[in-house]
Amino acid sequence: MKIQRWDTFELSHQAQQEHEYPFRFVDFSATFEHAESGRQLTTDGFYDGEATWRLRFMPTELGAWHYTTRSNDPGLDGHQGAFDCVAPNDAFLRGPVASRGYHFFHADGTPRLLLSTRLSCHFQEPEVWQAGIDYLAQHKINRVLFIMGGVHGTVHQLYGASKEGEAPDFFRYNLEKFRAIDRFIDALRRADILAAPYFYYFNDRTQRGMTPEQDRAYLRYGMARFGAYCNVLPVLSNEVDQKFTDRRGQYDLDSHVWANQMGGYLKGLSHYGAAVTVHNPMETEYATNPGFYTLLRDWPFPWTDYMLRQAQLAALSAPEIGDDVPEAKEAVYNVRGYARHNELLIDLRRFGIPVINEEPGYEMAGNGPFPEVTPIRMRPWNSQTADSLVPTFWSSTAAGGYVMWGNFATYWMKDPLPGLQRSPTPRHLRILHDFVTALPYYQMEPANELVDAAPIDFDGTGFRSNFCLAKKDEIYLVFTMAGAVKLELGEGTYATTQLDPRSGREIDLGTVDGGVQRFALEGEEQVLLCQRTE
Repeated sequence: MKIQRWDTFELSHQAQQEHEYPFRFVDFSATFEHAESGRQLTTDGFYDGEATWRLRFMPTELGAWHYTTRSNDPGLDGHQGAFDCVAPNDAFLRGPVASRGYHFFHADGTPRLLLSTRLSCHFQEPEVWQAGIDYLAQHKINRVLFIMGGVHGTVHQLYGASKEGEAPDFFRYNLEKFRAIDRFIDALRRADILAAPYFYYFNDRTQRGMTPEQDRAYLRYGMARFGAYCNVLPVLSNEVDQKFTDRRGQYDLDSHVWANQMGGYLKGLSHYGAAVTVHNPMETEYATNPGFYTLLRDWPFPWTDYMLRQAQLAALSAPEIGDDVPEAKEAVYNVRGYARHNELLIDLRRFGIPVINEEPGYEMAGNGPFPEVTPIRMRPWNSQTADSLVPTFWSSTAAGGYVMWGNFATYWMKDPLPGLQRSPTPRHLRILHDFVTALPYYQMEPANELVDAAPIDFDGTGFRSNFCLAKKDEIYLVFTMAGAVKLELGEGTYATTQLDPRSGREIDLGTVDGGVQRFALEGEEQVLLCQRTE
């Protein structure tokens, strides 16, 4: 048998005995050994209904592999087998994604510029969501996050029950739902899209009742099912602060203690080196000292490989932010917010890992998931527009960071394609992707000191409107909200280009010499690129 490198090898066996609690009291694993290097890796199998147990493995080295199973059930114990790992032919097989420095790379060394969105349709059949996945791939949106339990009110469906009608039994899992998750992840994989399953969603309180033993069993079962897919980037929890915190109360930092315990366990289950993380801070209009803005500038999770932050641009646009100021609830967007966004992402680089703003605000213009039937209620979480998102994306890019996009379709448990198509943002993201991936962006650093701030005054304080990312003496990228740019270039001659980030139109501005140069770009919110030619 031949298996491509970084593909998923699966074996299945039948248990000899009946088990009342197959998820909890049956151990099933296999040790895989690479013949040439002697490297060994032991992975868990999982129960998949009736008497069937499966085990999935991702070969990371070329050549012969052999394996032996271990179990406390005689029917699952002592099975041996072998296969040859061959070079991959499928384009999506480049290995799991890990972080290096402030960016992401596949195991084969290919850099990955993450452009993310969120979907909630994963429990549906493939004919419901496949066209949406294809649409994302066409627009270079290459990472999909999803709450494993679905949306508010459906998380309990992820679990089984001892008897019909009883409360969820957190040691039993709904096999139909987990099989749907498997199909969804594999379809994303074949479309060359990363899958970021969120294990916990405390917003509807269901998973708050789990014990540490149940937490570990759940994480272990999930990673046994899909951890061997090369596109998986596991996430412990959405708004992890909500484990012990109510939205109308003060932050309970015991949530962070729990996150570090369970996050460390999750990292140990990421056998193939895929990057793992958690999402915070929880949105709240009440907590202070520490407040939302306090938590936003910290990262107390040392086990993580990158950050997922909830930094809503409207909250950053408020007149005042600080430890003793609750998160703003007004939906206002201005250069103050974009300047703070850029500054925040640059400041968080002190932790030495990549930063994704996982929730800059959804593109809903104040609506709920179903705009035809829900009243407009403008809040930072739901008030972005396609227009306000453009400087959100580019102020992040100039900070060497990443941003997620979501809109109405984010919450739909039906076909997401109509909701995706109603926005111009996928086109804007493809423009960003194609422009930035043509550069060695992973070698470029924030360099605001090289460009004039062109400050815009708010309440007597000037806020930066020009932002620079550079590989000094070679490449300079400037996002400007004003159009007028004064830039300090290194020695040499530079080819200069203007990009309209909405239309994708590129204008050749000719060549300039090194030193301080001034540019007057046509239109506001434009991108300037200077590349050394000699």
